[in-house]
Amino acid sequence: MDIVIFTSSREAEIEEPVFCDRDSVKVDKTKCVGKSINIAPILSRYLKDLGYKVTVVDPFADDVSYEADEVIKGDSFKVPDEVVKDKYVIVATKHVYDTWAIMKSILGGAKEIAVVMSIKRSKVIMKRLIQAGISIEQLKKLRIPAGLDIGAKSDREIALSIVAEILAAERGGSGRPLREVKAFEKIFEELK
Repeated sequence: MDIVIFTSSREAEIEEPVFCDRDSVKVDKTKCVGKSINIAPILSRYLKDLGYKVTVVDPFADDVSYEADEVIKGDSFKVPDEVVKDKYVIVATKHVYDTWAIMKSILGGAKEIAVVMSIKRSKVIMKRLIQAGISIEQLKKLRIPAGLDIGAKSDREIALSIVAEILAAERGGSGRPLREVKAFEKIFEELK
């Protein structure tokens, strides 16, 4: 499975400082500040190590090094539907272009969409997407917040939880502990 990571290595000072249409985004760089630590470089490294083809979309990619097959960058960029079609998409855009990245992924036919976002933030973005004509049924399929519950705290741990969710989705895993899946406790009945 191919992976697309929408991200931003800078944070927005104001709410989504972008001008966009269906395939393109223009980011107002003056409203995005500082270098921001983010999980995208870690995610791309983990995913490349596992053999996935990875495309990263980051307007400020010059600030960060990515292990990826392709990096789409610049304050103006285009992402045709083919980039996301049938791909697993991760949205971790730090309020820079959240709404557009999710809408692009849905309308472009992404296979799965995981969004690194709090439930509080998702209420704002879901309302925008509904107002833009995206159905509630389509939105319910989003994986928000992204990742499996492993008690992750650091960026590396959060990235690991997202990669684990990708593997489970791709391979039909449950995300449950193997001791439960393999029924470890039953061996004691056999040993009686």
